[in-house]
Amino acid sequence: MQTIRELAPRIRDGAVSPVTLTEEYLQRIERLNPAIDAYITVLGGPSLEAAEKSERLIREGRYLGVLHGIPMAIKDVIAIQGVRCTAGSRILEDYVPALDAPVVRRIKEAGGIILGTANLHEFASGVTSANPYFGTVKNPHDAGRIAGGSSGGSAAAVAADMAVASLGTDTSGSVRTPAALCGVTGLKPTYGRISRGGVVPLSGSLDHVGILSRGSWDAAAVLEAIAGHEQGDQTTLDVSVPRYTEELERLPSDIRVGVPRGYFLEALSADVEDAFDRFLGRLREMGVSVVEMEVKGIEKVREIWAPIRLGEAAAFHQKWFAATPSRYGEDLRKMIERGMAFSAVQYIEAQNSRPAMRKNFADALRDVDVLATPTTQISAPMIGEEDFTIRGGHIDIYSALTKLTLPFNVVGFPAVTSPVEVMGAEMPVGVQLAGRPFEEGTILRLAHHYQRKVGLGA
Repeated sequence: MQTIRELAPRIRDGAVSPVTLTEEYLQRIERLNPAIDAYITVLGGPSLEAAEKSERLIREGRYLGVLHGIPMAIKDVIAIQGVRCTAGSRILEDYVPALDAPVVRRIKEAGGIILGTANLHEFASGVTSANPYFGTVKNPHDAGRIAGGSSGGSAAAVAADMAVASLGTDTSGSVRTPAALCGVTGLKPTYGRISRGGVVPLSGSLDHVGILSRGSWDAAAVLEAIAGHEQGDQTTLDVSVPRYTEELERLPSDIRVGVPRGYFLEALSADVEDAFDRFLGRLREMGVSVVEMEVKGIEKVREIWAPIRLGEAAAFHQKWFAATPSRYGEDLRKMIERGMAFSAVQYIEAQNSRPAMRKNFADALRDVDVLATPTTQISAPMIGEEDFTIRGGHIDIYSALTKLTLPFNVVGFPAVTSPVEVMGAEMPVGVQLAGRPFEEGTILRLAHHYQRKVGLGA
């Protein structure tokens, strides 16, 4: 598995050819994608043309930075000029954007090579990436299991080494959940840190563009390239962007970690609970302070989330849904119908409750720098599994895979998931690290040093 950190200096020095590297990834996609379904559209010719341009610039002494010549995948809800953007749906199967989304433009300006568009749950609306039109994304560690969603293709492409890194979107955990299930790093930044322009929305006030990569250093490198204010873009905030990759070099011994009791630790499967305990033990071995604490009012977070997430999605889809409901998959139809059942009063009350929930999380982060939780309650289930029994209680798949992630969409705080350890016989388990707004550097730094400790190649 190759990383940006390993490849970048070799590309810069001419030891690795962007053209040869891109050819290798395209060949790997051709060989593996029929079994994994990570990509919807593969840009063979255009990606090779971009690689040739990238190589020419290096020969001319115009190296653009660490993303120069790096092959990447883009979730098929993010606009790429001249490339169909289906959102994994029939509704948009012929939609071809005229312009790049700002995040795509920034990747191109940084010299990144776009290999293609990544498969996903239809309209980014679920957790399995069982897409009825473009195939179910399979987990590269076990093709009988889901990759997670909605950014399942983005995670699977990185985990199967069919891309060095990828972009996804995260509304309730849709970057972090598949990253955890596929054993890669997944970053959801602060709300407003990355432009959402040119992205097919799911729930605009919860949507985030995020990053999937082999390790946290790579996520930091991509974040440096795509974060920041866009003039006239109301989806971004005018906050300076640090040199995240430099921040990672500082040791993490000054970071105080809080482990929230209750909501985040109840009803975990045995493999997740054991892995999380191992993670906390390793943090202590690293000299990191770990304390138990609580987030007040957290039990009400789903009451806030549901009218917003489902109501905003239903509002976006209402015209298409009224005209051609048969063009939607069954689970998405049910989601839209649930969203339409919420009243305007319920929606406004939910939005009005968000500031108090943000304050509760800010208060929780007053005496600690990072909140550490499992990313999901279970590891990757088998394709088709929908309900589970955990500690004697029943839970549906959507709850099991989003309960622990969606609070950070409600409050908009940054969160990253890291694999707990190098893959063994068991399926991957992720740990989630969340921090204060615009302090992505802190959570990435802790993840980076943890990954180095356990040999995850960060």
